[in-house]
Amino acid sequence: MSSIEGNSLVKNHFHGPAVYFIRRINHNFGFSYLSDNFNQFGYEAKIASDDHAIYSKMVHPDDYPIINTRIRETIASKESQYRIEYRIIAKKGEIRHISEYGNVHYVGDDPVNIEGYFLDCTYVKNLENKATEWEHGFQELVGTSLAGIYIIQNETYVYVNDRLASIFGYESKELIGEPADKIAVPKERKRVFENLRRRLEGEKVAPYTIKGLHKQGYQIEVQVMASLISYQGSQAVIGTVIDLQGSKEVFQRLKMSEAILENTIEGVVVTDAGGRIEWVNPAFTDITGYSADEVIGKNPRILKSDRHTKNFYENMWKSIQLEGFWSGEIWNRRKNGEVYPELLTITAIRNKEEQTEYYVSIFNDLTERVKTEEKLEYQKYHDALTGLPNRFLLIDRMAVAMARAKSQKSIFAVFILNIDRFRRINDTLGHLAGDQLIEAFSNRLRKVMREGDTISRLVGDEFAILVNPVTNVNAAVVVAEKILKSLEKPFYVENQEVYMTVSIGIGLFPGDGDNPDQMIMHAEMAMFQAKKFGKNRYRLYSEDMHKETLVRLEMENDIRKGLEQYEFEMYYQPQVQLATGEIKGAESLMRWKHVVKGQIPPGTFIPAAEESGLMVPLGIYTMKRVFAQSEKWKQKGFQEALISFNLSPIQFQQSDLYDQIKWILSETEADPAMLELEITENTAMVDIEYAINSLKRIKKLGIRVAMDDFGTGYSSLALLSRLPVDKLKIDRSFVSGIEKNADKQTIVAAMVGMCQQLGIEVVAEGVEEEVEKNFLLKVGCDMIQGYYYSPAVPADRFENMMKNRMFVDKNRFFF
Repeated sequence: MSSIEGNSLVKNHFHGPAVYFIRRINHNFGFSYLSDNFNQFGYEAKIASDDHAIYSKMVHPDDYPIINTRIRETIASKESQYRIEYRIIAKKGEIRHISEYGNVHYVGDDPVNIEGYFLDCTYVKNLENKATEWEHGFQELVGTSLAGIYIIQNETYVYVNDRLASIFGYESKELIGEPADKIAVPKERKRVFENLRRRLEGEKVAPYTIKGLHKQGYQIEVQVMASLISYQGSQAVIGTVIDLQGSKEVFQRLKMSEAILENTIEGVVVTDAGGRIEWVNPAFTDITGYSADEVIGKNPRILKSDRHTKNFYENMWKSIQLEGFWSGEIWNRRKNGEVYPELLTITAIRNKEEQTEYYVSIFNDLTERVKTEEKLEYQKYHDALTGLPNRFLLIDRMAVAMARAKSQKSIFAVFILNIDRFRRINDTLGHLAGDQLIEAFSNRLRKVMREGDTISRLVGDEFAILVNPVTNVNAAVVVAEKILKSLEKPFYVENQEVYMTVSIGIGLFPGDGDNPDQMIMHAEMAMFQAKKFGKNRYRLYSEDMHKETLVRLEMENDIRKGLEQYEFEMYYQPQVQLATGEIKGAESLMRWKHVVKGQIPPGTFIPAAEESGLMVPLGIYTMKRVFAQSEKWKQKGFQEALISFNLSPIQFQQSDLYDQIKWILSETEADPAMLELEITENTAMVDIEYAINSLKRIKKLGIRVAMDDFGTGYSSLALLSRLPVDKLKIDRSFVSGIEKNADKQTIVAAMVGMCQQLGIEVVAEGVEEEVEKNFLLKVGCDMIQGYYYSPAVPADRFENMMKNRMFVDKNRFFF
């Protein structure tokens, strides 16, 4: 409970334009105390403080959320002070504008209550004693306070107003230069200096009640509230003192003090009834650039920006004359010529006869807010890295293009571009280099495309281009070819020459979609087709692609479910020593028996897994099953059976592949010496340096390396000696029909001879005929794999084969 709320001596109450309040800390921040001058709005203060619903009904419905939101934000950020501007509806129905100033009090981190005041900016009572000189008039308007006002600097009073002096029975001049604790009883003096020190150190100190010492020697109870300010170039404390004993003069008037206005961030201008400026505060100079001397006696129209019409100003002054105030946003001009936005409130100050004697204008510079709003608006529709329009802006422009195309019977095209193998650039050169390449790519697109075309970055390495209009399909194709042609020149990133290609999908309107999202989706389908058929090319969307996508999505879902339900099995195809017929190992091959669809061939589900990103979890699944099976066979004594497992190109490019294999070895406790990793020649040749380094790390774990499909790639013979390969597998395309093809015989013989020189084992794949076997034996091939001996079989059947140890002829075992 605050000191005012809990003090039974508070009998009299504040009067005047500013209403003192205490808000509760609860869900609606209702009032626990309102000063009596709240009745100026037609309601009794005590009833309104007891019943929050009265005040909530008074607040304009559009503004009510502002109050709770602002107070909650203040408490959430642990701030102590806030200011809110809102409207209320007085009992007679008139709209009044309110400025509320609050101070949140905390105990530790917990808010206790909120004390402050709110000021009716719509109407201010006429000064009771108008002086002939402006200084006196100003002091009456804003300098004379219902409370005592003081400024303490270096622990002494450097300013006290008459009201403060009278509370303690002094004249103002008697207290100037006196120590800060002079008007406190002895036991309170230490507390005065302690609170003063805390204020000077920047600490927020809640209003507090102390016992003061009157000049005549008796005690009086007062409430003190203070703030830190800069006074004449040095730190000082400005504060208010309220006599809680019931001084009638204190509770008759409540106005802002001159010291407060001098330090407010809002610009304040006071003019006479004729519109001539009589006073401005320092914030006015800070905002406009005009000093007080330059504007006193002049009309505020010197700030006019010429951005508003004559009708705008006529309506403004009409509102002031009829309602006594105007509030809104306006553009004005600084002394240096810069036009800036401000939030302006003009209030007419009237005397008892309702004649206007002054106009008080209060304004806030909205420049930073407008800049922030413009920046946020820009960021909402643009990519942060490249500055290109993002998906939101692209869709907006596509919607406009669709409307125009429908009315003009025209055509436009949407291109979806995806950078090929961009992940490899991030993994090898780093993400910073990847960002630089994205920027360079976007700049090259800007040079290729027309100024009116919209180039958009959708996400990561995917871009979109809206070309509007295009004359026909051929024109769209020309654009795609132009983009591909522009990428033939290299990019330079991190002092390295980088070549880049893209896959492009094209959608045309009308025909390829009824809305922007559908157009983008269909163009993406075409882009995926371009990737599927070799990358660095374009594809036009067709309805068949949509059907194919639906089939692929169904396949992806089936694969996910199949992994969860262990539908995938590992089969093993024997690798047989040609010279002896002995089984030396096997290649593990995945088979899928769908619970509904039955057997699904690898040629169907492997491409779907690669396109959907499921190849990595499938690869991990494979390694877990193969590693565990290998360990089981070792425990059964089949220690010479080397089991190979395949890595897809996508899995091989995983930056954490080494960690994956190491972890699975640990989990299964498999012997790495019984395992062999297979990668295809094309996979290794994507990035030869990466392949060499990655394979060397894996070999350090004890796992052997085999190169599959050898002879189907490019430049492999020259690089084979650099790769850490233990085994080479000759592709079936060289084996099939070898007895009839002299070229194949020469090539295979050369491969075998080269491997013998390099100390690399050779396995020929796909051997089905005896003549093929005999030729391979003749040229010195080490092992064969194929239907001649056995297709891939389940683990239990392969285990039976290993028990028999060797073949002597096709499908016959030696016992």
